Amino acid sequence: MKRLIKHTLPVILIFVGLALTSCNNKTKGVLLRYNTKVGETITLNTTITQSSDLEGQGMSALITMKMEMTTTDRTDSLVYTQSRLKEMTFKTSIMGETISFDSNHMEDADPSVAANFQGLLDKTFDIVYDIYGNIVSVPEDYPQEQGITAVFPKEMVYVGSQWSRETDSQINGMAAHSKGTYTVKRITAKTTELDFTGTITAENINGDITSTMLINNETGFPISATMDMPTTISTAGITVTLMQTITLTTE
Repeated sequence: MKRLIKHTLPVILIFVGLALTSCNNKTKGVLLRYNTKVGETITLNTTITQSSDLEGQGMSALITMKMEMTTTDRTDSLVYTQSRLKEMTFKTSIMGETISFDSNHMEDADPSVAANFQGLLDKTFDIVYDIYGNIVSVPEDYPQEQGITAVFPKEMVYVGSQWSRETDSQINGMAAHSKGTYTVKRITAKTTELDFTGTITAENINGDITSTMLINNETGFPISATMDMPTTISTAGITVTLMQTITLTTE
C-alpha cells in the first residue's frame, strides 16, 4: 500500500496542479475601456483589398491608408480625438483598365483621380468615443474603414465571455445597420484577443462580418485587426458580390 501511494502521489499532485492552473485561467479577467491619455497619438495603418465579378468582368482594388489619431481631451465618460489622413494609395483594375493614386507621388497622379482623394489628405476629423468604444460623433466624410474598433461591455470579461453590438452608420449616404457578437478568445497581461461575427444590411446591401482583434488592455485600441466582409449589392436589376478584407495595425 505504501508503495502504491508513493507511486501515485506525484500523479495526483500533477492533476491537482493542472486543475488549479485551469481554475486560475478561468478566473483571470480584464476590464476593457478606451483609456488613451490626452496628447497621446496612435498611428493606424489600414490595408483594404476588394474583388468582385460583374457579368464576367472582374474588378479588384487595393487601398492603403495611414492615419494619425491624437487624444485632445477626455472626461470620465468620453474620449475626444482628432484624426488626420497622412498617406494614401489606391489601385483598382476594372475591365482591364488600371487606375492608381499615391499621395507620396502626386506628380504622377491623374488629376481627375487625385481630385477625389486630395481633399481628405491632412484634413482633421474630430471623433468622440465613449469609454466603452461607442462612437458618439463622427464626420460624415470620415473614412469608415479606419474605424475597426471594438465596443466593450461595462463588466469585466473573461476567456469565453460574449456580448452583442448593434451599430447604425452611413454607407455612401445610405443608412446601414450592423449587429453581431464578440467572443473573448485569449487574455494576457497586456492584450485581449477578440472574435466578432455579425451582419450588415442597408437599402440594397447584405453582408457578413467576421473579425479578429488584438486589443491593447491599457488603451483599449486594437494593436492589430483583420475583418472579412463578403457583401451582396443589388442595384438596377444587377446583383454583385463584393469580397472585402480589411487589416489594421497600430503604432
